[in-house]
Amino acid sequence: MLRLRLLVPGLLVALVLPLVPALLAPGASVPGGSVASAVERKPTYRAKEGPTFNTAVGEPAQRRAILDKIIQTIRHTSPKGTIKIMTWNFMNPQAADALIERARRGTTVRVLMDASNNDVDTDNPSFRRLKAGLAATNGKREKNATKSYARMCKGSCRGRSGAAHTKMFLFDKVGLSRDVLIQGSANLTTASAANQWNEIYTYVGRTKLYDFAEEIFDEMWLDQPRKNAYRAFEGNRYSLYFSPYYGKDFKGDPVQKAMDDIRCFGAENAGNANGRTIVRSAPDVIRGKRGNIAARRLKALWDQGCDVRVAYTVMGVEAKRILTAGGGRGPVPIRHLVQDFDGDGDFDNYFHLKVLTINGRLGADRTAHVTFNGSANTSDGASRSDEQIGKLVGRRNTLLYQRFIDRWFENPPPNAARRADAPPNPDPYQHVDMD
Repeated sequence: MLRLRLLVPGLLVALVLPLVPALLAPGASVPGGSVASAVERKPTYRAKEGPTFNTAVGEPAQRRAILDKIIQTIRHTSPKGTIKIMTWNFMNPQAADALIERARRGTTVRVLMDASNNDVDTDNPSFRRLKAGLAATNGKREKNATKSYARMCKGSCRGRSGAAHTKMFLFDKVGLSRDVLIQGSANLTTASAANQWNEIYTYVGRTKLYDFAEEIFDEMWLDQPRKNAYRAFEGNRYSLYFSPYYGKDFKGDPVQKAMDDIRCFGAENAGNANGRTIVRSAPDVIRGKRGNIAARRLKALWDQGCDVRVAYTVMGVEAKRILTAGGGRGPVPIRHLVQDFDGDGDFDNYFHLKVLTINGRLGADRTAHVTFNGSANTSDGASRSDEQIGKLVGRRNTLLYQRFIDRWFENPPPNAARRADAPPNPDPYQHVDMD
């Protein structure tokens, strides 16, 4: 008789056979089927909705929180299910292993990536192995079964230029959960856990939102320009927007439009005594025409009395001039959240979030709690590229995002002193994802 021992709910780590004790790796053969199939006949795993954050410093669990969550979701996807992933960069051997293993067990796997991350100048063995591994599983499928592939878009998949910059993960059957959508700032890379602060939001069982995102993915998969590429799903609590956006002066940008509706006084339940609206901007990159428009809005909100903070990695010269100008209440509080931990003049770790939170008065609503997240930097390139922007309405989520930004704004990572042997004129951003 087979006896199973589980150390983590839903994760099989060991089995003991009568007279022959053994510790088997996931997928090893056992009487009556594989370990994985024994678990999958009676799934117990449930995906959890809400935000997940990781840090570039601290314990491994803190650094790998997002990467581990995505890989865990992959491993619990049903053999009869489908995985669809769009990530600007795919570069992680564990993720490649997990996806190939799922495809071997029958799951249909589709992965899209920007072609600039696997070319003559970029060595990407994880993606090449994924592509070959998925293709190899197709020979074992039934004649009419859906095949598994990994492919690339040169430029944006649904546009005429830009990049395939969306970070979106779709799983239709994960354990006991259905229609699991994960989106945010994190690519499926080792660097996203080792060198970046990131966030993702997981939606569970929100079928209309999931179907909308899957429709956009299927358009991306065709790699053909769309005449009406900008698409929006508007919900009461959750909304999702996809670029490229071909409008003039970014007037359709949901983040910029929301900033126009912010009122700085008269907020209720914002968590302060003076009724000021709290605005937190973590744009990663803020520059170019789009970045300057956002900088002017943020400066105006600061001058009008809002509680504003900006945490960034890359800031254009003009955007910085706008934000740090005198007049009104003076310079907007800003924080350059990067870290050179070895003193060579090259930034090793950096804030990769693309987030705006609004806690206070938004139009006539004096108790508004709204968060925007996603893949889009506050730069011109975001309007030309495949990007996703999520809108989350609700106090709990907004406070979680606001507090995460405040934590690092108030406690930035320490930088090492410049080494004597450091290069004289290094490019500090040479290993930073710019746009």
